[in-house]
Amino acid sequence: MKKALIAAAVAGAFAAPSAMAAELSTNIYWSTAIGVGETTTTTAAGIDSTANNDNVLDGGGNRLMFTWTDTLDNGIGVSAYLSFGNLDTANAGGVSSRNSNIGFSGDFGTVQIGANEHFTETDLIFDPSYGDFGMGDALSHITVGQTGFNFTRRDGESIWWTSNNMNGFQARAVYIMGPQALSTAAVDPSGTQMGITYSAGPMMIGLSQAAYEDYAASGSQTATTGVVGATNGDTVAAPGVAGSETKMTTIRGSYDMGVAMVKVARWTIEQSGFATIGATANASGIEVEGSSIYVGMPVGGGLLWAQSSSLGDQDQTIANVTSALDQSGKSSYDVGFHMPMNANVTMFVRYGESETDLNFDATAGSTEQELLMFGWQLIY
Repeated sequence: MKKALIAAAVAGAFAAPSAMAAELSTNIYWSTAIGVGETTTTTAAGIDSTANNDNVLDGGGNRLMFTWTDTLDNGIGVSAYLSFGNLDTANAGGVSSRNSNIGFSGDFGTVQIGANEHFTETDLIFDPSYGDFGMGDALSHITVGQTGFNFTRRDGESIWWTSNNMNGFQARAVYIMGPQALSTAAVDPSGTQMGITYSAGPMMIGLSQAAYEDYAASGSQTATTGVVGATNGDTVAAPGVAGSETKMTTIRGSYDMGVAMVKVARWTIEQSGFATIGATANASGIEVEGSSIYVGMPVGGGLLWAQSSSLGDQDQTIANVTSALDQSGKSSYDVGFHMPMNANVTMFVRYGESETDLNFDATAGSTEQELLMFGWQLIY
């Protein structure tokens, strides 16, 4: 073993001069905000309780990113991307790998292998804070409240392909190998994502679908002590469910009118293959529809914007009968103003409200949130 390590070190030393020809870039995204707000929870009995949410928080997911690019002798491009998240400036947080992948590009497009936040999620990042604060952003609404399955996810062990531009069209596809499930051999968690976009001048329209099979109802990829096979606080793959399927179909579009940019999206999420989910714990399927609209316009050298997102009532299938679950929706909105102070620093202010209905999730109560944020973004 030691000889193998020494041999690898020697080989790396000889390879180093060649590697120096590659390009390495480092980028830092650092955003911090002062938040003032509160959360009011109302139980099924109508009893209210309010919690103060005043704090200092990360204003949009701080990142430290490294990008390495090179070209092979045959002209094939090579790129490596490593992103560290959780750069928590408000608390004693940690640093952990977030996205890490290696890609090859050419006439065939680009093929990347590793971990990444896939386009089903990133396509719906509309607001300029690049964050999911649980208010009007679409990312907080691509979920099934009754089961907790959320398409805001980072999947490892995946391979994805992006085509080159073909007269305005671009296609994308992802295959996700899924976690190693603590379950029977019949369970094989996996996922796929497919999408196509068309751009012409100021207009863009896109269609995509993501599907996950044999995952747990919540879509969780990990479980801690308490799950069979997990001991001493270990983190292990969550047990999947054979025959389960969750899919999300999204259509979106944008149009730049010069004086304003408009972005819209609508999606449908369906879950099936379960025997005990939903408000009454005996549903075999859940379906919900959501939508989001964003409008941004330049004002006084800055950007004034507003976004609203919503989820309708969730449909439950019980004993082969499908009906809407009353008061199971969610609605939210955000307004904000971003002012660049120079090429790398932007100050911002934003206010948002979010409200879930009584039966939105399994907590048997509704929640109202409001949050006012003052902050800054540093991008280098």
